This record gives sequence, C-alpha cells and structure tokens, in this order.
Amino acid sequence: MKLIVGLGNPGKEYDLTRHNAGFMVVEELARESGIEFKKNRRFKALTAEGLIGSERCYLAMPQTFMNLSGHSARSIINWLKSEIDDILLVIDDVALPFGDIRIRPKGSNAGHKGLRSVIACLGTSEFSRMRIGIMGRDVIKDCSDYVLSGFTKKEQKLLPDILGRASRACECWVKEGVTTAMNKYNSRRSE
Repeated sequence: MKLIVGLGNPGKEYDLTRHNAGFMVVEELARESGIEFKKNRRFKALTAEGLIGSERCYLAMPQTFMNLSGHSARSIINWLKSEIDDILLVIDDVALPFGDIRIRPKGSNAGHKGLRSVIACLGTSEFSRMRIGIMGRDVIKDCSDYVLSGFTKKEQKLLPDILGRASRACECWVKEGVTTAMNKYNSRRSE
C-alpha cells in the first residue's frame, strides 16, 4: 500500500496559508480520487484510504502542527508496515518559486521543520518527497510570518491549476514511481 502524507497546520485559521500547501495537495488528490478523509485519533491525523488507479493508497494529514508531524507519520507508517519506497511526503517550500514542483527520492530537510520532524522520527531521509513552491515575493523579512500568511488574490487564482498538477504528480508517483514523476513534473509552473 502506498502512503502519501501532506504536511500543514490544523485549524481554520491556517486553511489557506502557504505552510498548508501539503494539506491542499493531498486534499485535491483525495477529491479527484473520490476518497474521503475522517478523523483518526489513533494517529492524530485526518486519514483516507482508497484506490488511485488500481493501487490501494492511504492518505494522511497529521493534526499535530507542522513541527511535530513526524510523530503522527511514524505511527501511521508503523501500523501500515510501510516500506520506505512506498512513502511520499508533500510539503511547502519557501525556497522554490510559487507553483514550482520538485519531487526527489530522498534528501535533507533543507530547514523545513515538518520534514525535519519526520526524518527524526523515522530515523531516515530515504523517502520520496514533493515540494510545492510558495515563494511569491523577492524579499521576505520574517520567514515564519510569511509561511503562515495567506496567498495573495493573484496566487489564489492560480492555486487550482497548481494543486491539480501536484495531485496528478502524486498519482504518477503511485502508478509509475518516483523517477517518472520527477521527469514529468519537476518543472517551473510557467513551463
């Protein structure tokens, strides 16, 4: 079974913030696949299970706040007995231009506290990850404030296309693997 975990912060006040791009992608994937989320107290997450293509998939959005996401992710992975190759983590990335997608088979946390938590709790960084670019400005004075801020009206108009493309990239990862997903979807939004 494939596991796709989107990271973000729980609560209405964070719904349309940049740091919740991971949640937004996984929600779009679930919507397009006809899969519904439910509260899962055992994992401190919203979870959903269903088919993507012919592959059984488990989707999760930890509800532990970004910096503690690893605890929820680890409990899900342990329960599913997931192989590391069957895990995709979806996160925002302030270092990427708005709307860009970067898929990698492994890597460092690059300063992302949610990714850092997952790596620490799993004891490895050898899992696939998809980064969604959220950099919409030339200069950011306070990164914490910026990632917790909402998208501009112009960006909100572009979000459906970006989330749809990222959802298709997740589906490609499920059906064809990380290398094919990278080759098809690692590009600038404008390309």
